[in-house]
Amino acid sequence: MKLKIDEDAFNQAFGTNVQRNKIELPYGLFGFPEIRSMELVFDQEELPFMWLRENKSDGLAFIVLEPGGIIPNYTVEIADADVKHLEISSPMDTMILNIVTLLPDQSGRISLNLVGPIIVNRNSLVGKQCIINNHEEYSARHILDISGEGL
Repeated sequence: MKLKIDEDAFNQAFGTNVQRNKIELPYGLFGFPEIRSMELVFDQEELPFMWLRENKSDGLAFIVLEPGGIIPNYTVEIADADVKHLEISSPMDTMILNIVTLLPDQSGRISLNLVGPIIVNRNSLVGKQCIINNHEEYSARHILDISGEGL
């Protein structure tokens, strides 16, 4: 889900507990190739949900989450060229971010894009949105019921 964020309201909501990491996206995001740099913003109390947002007052923002522990048996296989581009030497180097879509007509339900995650090198903070090699095993609109999940 993409949102435009009011910077003052955003900072007021997160206060001083917020953590920010600048993520470089040399190829942009699908549909937004011009967005090359974003911030990953989160509050420990709000995890697993985080914001991936442009660092400007009228910039775009996406709700994202790391799927580990939430999506059972989710395995991401990415192309060798993407591994090389991101300079990934082990699975521990990677952060997987799935974009969240809020379903307005179904309270407590969201969908996750499991087919096109954003893969980030945890060391360099360079990322790339990739279509995973094993995309046929997953959905770009994986429904997650958060009402009883304890998220």
